[in-house]
Amino acid sequence: MSQHSPLGSNLLETIRTGFVKFWKLGLSFIILIVLLRLVEVFIVFNIHDLNRNQTYIFFQGLVYDLGWAFYILGLLFIFHLLIHLYLPRFANVFVQCCLTLLILLQAGLFFYFTKMLLPLGQDLYAYSFDDIVSTVKASGELNLFNIGLIIIGLPLAYVITGFGKWLPVTYKLSKIFAVTCYAYILLYFVIGYDQRKYPSELDNFLLVNKSYYFYTQSYDYFTTQNYLYFDFFLAEKGSEQLLVQKEFIDSNYPFLHTNDYPDVLGPFFEDFDEQPDIVFVIIEGMGKAYSGEDAYLGSFTPFLDSLSEHSLYWKNGMSTTGRTFGVLTGIFGSLPYGRNGFMELAPNLPSHFTFLSLMKQNGYFTNYHIGADKNFDNVGTFLSYQKVDRILDLSSFDEDFEETPSRSGFSWGYPDKAMFENGMRKLPRNLSQPQVSIFQTQTSHDPFIIPNEQKYFDMLGKHLSQNLKIPVNQVENYMKYRSMYASLLYVDEAVKEFFEEYKSMPNYENTIFILTGDHRLPEVPMSSTIDRFHVPIIIYSPKLKEPRRFHGVSTHFEITPTLLSFLSNRYEMELPTLVHWKGYVMDTSATFQSKVSNPLMRNKNQLIDYISEEYVLSDDQLYKLSDNMNLDPIYDNAIKDKIKAEFENYKNSNRFATENDQIITDSLKVYLP
Repeated sequence: MSQHSPLGSNLLETIRTGFVKFWKLGLSFIILIVLLRLVEVFIVFNIHDLNRNQTYIFFQGLVYDLGWAFYILGLLFIFHLLIHLYLPRFANVFVQCCLTLLILLQAGLFFYFTKMLLPLGQDLYAYSFDDIVSTVKASGELNLFNIGLIIIGLPLAYVITGFGKWLPVTYKLSKIFAVTCYAYILLYFVIGYDQRKYPSELDNFLLVNKSYYFYTQSYDYFTTQNYLYFDFFLAEKGSEQLLVQKEFIDSNYPFLHTNDYPDVLGPFFEDFDEQPDIVFVIIEGMGKAYSGEDAYLGSFTPFLDSLSEHSLYWKNGMSTTGRTFGVLTGIFGSLPYGRNGFMELAPNLPSHFTFLSLMKQNGYFTNYHIGADKNFDNVGTFLSYQKVDRILDLSSFDEDFEETPSRSGFSWGYPDKAMFENGMRKLPRNLSQPQVSIFQTQTSHDPFIIPNEQKYFDMLGKHLSQNLKIPVNQVENYMKYRSMYASLLYVDEAVKEFFEEYKSMPNYENTIFILTGDHRLPEVPMSSTIDRFHVPIIIYSPKLKEPRRFHGVSTHFEITPTLLSFLSNRYEMELPTLVHWKGYVMDTSATFQSKVSNPLMRNKNQLIDYISEEYVLSDDQLYKLSDNMNLDPIYDNAIKDKIKAEFENYKNSNRFATENDQIITDSLKVYLP
């Protein structure tokens, strides 16, 4: 009579084998995660100038990495045991493939982080595939070497992830690993370690596991696609402290209010000979951190600094978005953001008017110049909606101009000096009507390649030692951002040459220039969560009575209502009696104050910052704002709850108005371009 092993013993042996095989792979995964954190800290601190303790960042960051790693292993372990009972070989291959992909994603995400010290999140989903490809190509990372590295890296990573197969892991040790895994998960998530916040945004980003950040951001993005509106309210007068008391008229049009803005610029100007020309210079990456008075990194814009001495200058100026996608809609439309930025609503933009369309209706000729592709971020669609008369982009350059040099075969287009020169060649000089002209730079953008770059590297060295008086032992830290700072010196020189050329325009003496940055460069470490929005705002004109420096907080949202109230107070203009401007008027206070209440959008998928007078709510942390846009964390739940209610009301109004075409009423569409 034959002997058969009991079914239970086979099952138990299968489970034991599954335990051992899984945790051999799991152990190799943990080792690789630790090594990746070590490499991340090493690379980040070698690329960037960070006043942080590397050892602390490594071990504290490892707590987050292990939290994510054990969470993944805890889930995979359950699947592996179930599959291993029936398909043991497939179970092992499946787990190894999953761990390989997760390791490669973690490596790719931390590599992205090393460039800008910003982890990849929801912003990925707001860009079209073509825009992403263009950005990657321009960065120089999409090259044969990196593509070959990926092709070789996939099978190599699979082999490396499986090295645990040869580790001497016993069944007893596997059980210890399993208990440790689930105990860590329980402790990590129950005490809320994953929700822990640090005083500095940079500290949060340095420590967080980049994969966990990306996955949670992705989850938030896809689970909030269907948005439920709640009843928003209309603040009849708003806070008495705000610069303008807006009178809203209809809850179905939550941004529409009476056009009653004071003229705050008038007292600073002499009379113009006729309606003035207006020129905007929007400078890529021009943050206050490295430009102008009290720039804490030192100023790298000598011409703009000298120009500000003869101008109206707002040292506490702010962009309304942390990337370029919102600069045009913020400055010229004072418009709500929509879900992913107003221009992402193209081609079906909600009905609206802007400074450009209203000036065109009042007899102005409008021009726009950039060295890049107008189709990026749907800029061309937005400008065409305004019926801009001349749009010159990279397709409009004469043959004698050369594109920006490239390390990858792709560039954003033409450098800023060429953009200004091309614009000045073609700018109408003998028009019988006034003009609005926009010049938008883009050379001071990743990958920061500039013509004749050695000249500007040499200029940077002299600027650091002779002008900024940087001690020799600190120069190396600045040189970590050599390309960024050199590009700023280049664009500053380009603006200087543009002004010299513009003096030959027949109407120069009768022109108003507005200069500002679109946002701060994220590649240079930021001091605070609001630093990305802190930009200088300069208004210059030969007709200014005297230069003035203002400390009142003003954002890009304030520019359009301020200019229109100034012009309409001096000239007969046909303007709507109801407007949708989100902004107020520019604050001309000589002492620090903040009397605006505006949302701030970091990127196309992150609307988590809100300024309400002298308070800032950022990623659910409340701060008190002071001069030079310094932030101090405060813990006042009453104030925080009030501002959160304001912010939620704005977000709901924003989505409702933009998704239902409820920005302006039908009666106001006579003002559409």
